[in-house]
Amino acid sequence: MSENITLSTGDVKRDYEIVDIIHVAQIIRSWWITTGGREIIKFYPEVDKKLREVAKEKGCDAVIWIDYDFTRAETRGLTGTKTTAIITAYGTGVKFK
Repeated sequence: MSENITLSTGDVKRDYEIVDIIHVAQIIRSWWITTGGREIIKFYPEVDKKLREVAKEKGCDAVIWIDYDFTRAETRGLTGTKTTAIITAYGTGVKFK
């Protein structure tokens, strides 16, 4: 079950071997961004779920040293300005010994 995969922004105190880099992204469309992007916090559980799913596919027990990034882009067109935000997360996928 992917729910059992440990996620950590640091190291873990277990012996492990590195499997691969785990990277995911979540795109948030403009209608969600109304207060300068603070509401993107609601999307972090979805990002964590994606990290666990990719880690499971690669046979990992944990993803360590995770880094979360947030990018916001505005595009101007004939229908006005649209904002898109992207949350990315990446870390090191490991298998416990």
